[in-house]
Amino acid sequence: MLKDLHFPGTKRKMGAQESDPSVRIADANAQKLFPEGLVYSSPARGTWTIAHTSMLIPGSHQIFVCPSCCLRGVVLSAEEMGAMERFSMLEFTDEHILKGDLESMIIEGVTEILKEMDRKPTCVLLYTSCVQHFLNIDLSLVYRETAARFPDIDFIDCYMLPTMRKHFTPEKMQWRQLYRAVQPFPRNEKAINFIGSFYEIDKECELYELFQNASVSGENGQSNRSGFTVRQLPTMTAYSEYKSMGEAFANIYFNPVVKFAADDMEKRLGQKGIYLPVVYDFREIERRERELLIELGAVADIAVRTWFDSLRYEAETALRRAKSSVGIREIAIDGAAVTRPLSLAKMLFKQGFRVTRVYADAFVPEELDDFNWLRIHAPEIRVYPMTDSRMRKVDRKPAGPGFVAIGQKATYFTGTRNFVNLVENGGLYGFRGFKRLAEMIEDAAMHEKEPGKLIQVKALGCTENCGRLREAEF
Repeated sequence: MLKDLHFPGTKRKMGAQESDPSVRIADANAQKLFPEGLVYSSPARGTWTIAHTSMLIPGSHQIFVCPSCCLRGVVLSAEEMGAMERFSMLEFTDEHILKGDLESMIIEGVTEILKEMDRKPTCVLLYTSCVQHFLNIDLSLVYRETAARFPDIDFIDCYMLPTMRKHFTPEKMQWRQLYRAVQPFPRNEKAINFIGSFYEIDKECELYELFQNASVSGENGQSNRSGFTVRQLPTMTAYSEYKSMGEAFANIYFNPVVKFAADDMEKRLGQKGIYLPVVYDFREIERRERELLIELGAVADIAVRTWFDSLRYEAETALRRAKSSVGIREIAIDGAAVTRPLSLAKMLFKQGFRVTRVYADAFVPEELDDFNWLRIHAPEIRVYPMTDSRMRKVDRKPAGPGFVAIGQKATYFTGTRNFVNLVENGGLYGFRGFKRLAEMIEDAAMHEKEPGKLIQVKALGCTENCGRLREAEF
């Protein structure tokens, strides 16, 4: 039976219910938290899919070439976010496979779709699925021919391949392909891109202040105020902005899954990839931002030590207020809300919060130090999977003083109405990002929300982004 499954490295100690899939962090194996098996998808649906992510490119149009069973999900996503005018589909059947005409079916189908459009898209993201790759059809021919027929449109080869995960995940692939239409421009040493975020990096983030108060050495050796130009997909309203990303000398990314895209852009465009993980350790945040200044070849025109001290003070003050509002209630964190849930759990635990649950199917290797710290100092924290089929039966109304949840999955599984509605870091980074998160925790503790109306909406924020772009000129 599923409940009797055992795997090396984790000591299975069940909770109150025999079907409880959780494990004490002290007993967990960081490399393999839970056994693979039947997957459960909870009604917490705010994470983005490939259908949503492509909508970030201004004026783009998606065409999915799939069997009907695969098309159901993406077409419903497009309908739900009110973006059907930016979405098309080509359904292929067994007959196409038997005839062996999939290449011509795609070429002619794409041609017909585009010819019928009054306003041509800026670029087309053409998604093929597992079947075409199993059949090894000539996709190079497909892209060459469609590009030749519509030379004013950029075509991006995209992939809906959930079955292929050994070398790269679908998430890695989607971010890499999203920037494939960015081509080299003359280098601008004062231009930077933020890549791989569904959300605008918060305007209050100290990175903007750092960019505006830094100087770079010019050709004459003199120090020139930089005034860096920052580009990111969630703020763009014109396709020309997207293409101008090609002039940047560096790409900053905040999620480790985006490294695949950063490496590709460094290879194709000569742009340096700079990783700034969203962590919650103040010393690491400061170290990373000091290293960023070095990477930029810049010096700060601000009193750096005093500046970092003031940023830290802001974050700590906000944390104290949040702790006062949360009181004795338990904290639950999920890995769909933040990319480093253990870093957040460690910081909150050290600040006196009652962190008792972390929801995650796996931890990234860079969280190993936080994992080992929590095993020693907070061994009773329980780690729950997010997609294990046994999560269907967990008690979603536990006894006790109640929970304040960080993330939609944690909200659903704890049954709380006090929660931070956050997905994929929400554009928060650094000291100011931590300050904003603390304010969100404080607000969650003080005000109940209706989870049924909030967490069941797909791709938190995507509908608003589509509405913003609908009237934009491309």
